Amino acid sequence: MKGNKKILIVAVLLLLFAISYGTYAIYKSSATSSDSVRAAHWVVKVNNADIVAENTFTLGTLDCGTTNRVAKAAGTIAPGDTCTATVVVDASGSEVNVNYTVAIDPTAVTSLANDHITITADNGHDPLTGTIEYSTAENAMKKTIQLNIVWTAEDEASQNTEDITTANLQDASIPVTVTAVQNPTGI
Repeated sequence: MKGNKKILIVAVLLLLFAISYGTYAIYKSSATSSDSVRAAHWVVKVNNADIVAENTFTLGTLDCGTTNRVAKAAGTIAPGDTCTATVVVDASGSEVNVNYTVAIDPTAVTSLANDHITITADNGHDPLTGTIEYSTAENAMKKTIQLNIVWTAEDEASQNTEDITTANLQDASIPVTVTAVQNPTGI
């Protein structure tokens, strides 16, 4: 009987242990998640042309005006005259800061063989560079750059010869390059 009592006690203890083990819990939790992120938009237009898609834009007609101090035919440039053209860099479709550079090909003037004609952007800062900071405000991500083509007039015989030679050439092309790069610094 003593042996049966021991077995009974062990069995009761095992039963109590099994019952009490089920009433105590070990805390355990788990969770999973999934999310997605979209790439920031990159859209840069120059004079309304998407240079990301096409990599070209139209400079448009140079405004040589008729109210300048030089009497001349409309749409032409002459010694003593200044013409302007506008380049609008529009990054409003982008969701990042944009660094831009506007450069004028210096060989355009060299091809005219007239060192009295200069082409600059915004008061002589050529190439013109800057940053358009990301913003949701209307027109905040647009930069307008004015190009200036100046034909300096001097009353010297050597310049007169250059000016007459230039006047007999065909139209001069003014190559302008606009480069846009994502600004790696924060928004």
